Amino acid sequence: MQFRFLSVVLPVTACLCAGLTGCDSTPAARSATDPGTPPFATANGKPGPTTPGSASVARTASLPPAESGAPLPDSLHLISPGQAGRLRLGMSESRLKRVVPAQLLTDTTYQDQGRTLPAYQLRDAQYPDDPASTLHMIEDGKGGFRLRRIRIYSSRYRTAEGIGVGSPFGAARQNLGLTRIRNTPAGLAAVSGQVQMAWVVDPNSLPNKPAEQIQSSEIPPAARITGVLLYR
Repeated sequence: MQFRFLSVVLPVTACLCAGLTGCDSTPAARSATDPGTPPFATANGKPGPTTPGSASVARTASLPPAESGAPLPDSLHLISPGQAGRLRLGMSESRLKRVVPAQLLTDTTYQDQGRTLPAYQLRDAQYPDDPASTLHMIEDGKGGFRLRRIRIYSSRYRTAEGIGVGSPFGAARQNLGLTRIRNTPAGLAAVSGQVQMAWVVDPNSLPNKPAEQIQSSEIPPAARITGVLLYR
């Protein structure tokens, strides 16, 4: 009787021990090269080693292209609200001359409500044959002058969306908004109050009527931008 009882209990105990041993076993490790776990990217954009920390990880594998399809500018030609490259609206004239080499600046003037005020023509050191930008100065209330407006005519300068001289007007309106149409000394311009920029439109693309009578809906989306105005 006792022998018969042990013959039943021993196999059951062996099965339970095998099951418990299986629960305590370590699962198979999954390497970084496993198809289910893609390797991280290093700073040069290539697949990195499987050991984290052995190479610098890239923040972004590659920069996304501009939505407009235009090339993105470098930092010296990037246009943003109140800024074009290293130039900032409101900067003092002395600061301007510290930032820009003197040989790139040419003295000139402009008219504002019957007054003659100082201005500069700025040539591009990298692209000296490109059209110069115009920098309008105004009194700063301290006996000096500060940068008031910037007029850009070179296609090198662009926004982060890739919009600048040569871009279609429709792209600027879609990406940066349109507040109103204004006739400026530089020509008819579409003003985007949100980013404090204005886009001078190619006059050959406009209806044959006085500028003050042209509505924004009458400007063809394909009309080209011939100048960018930064104001404050």
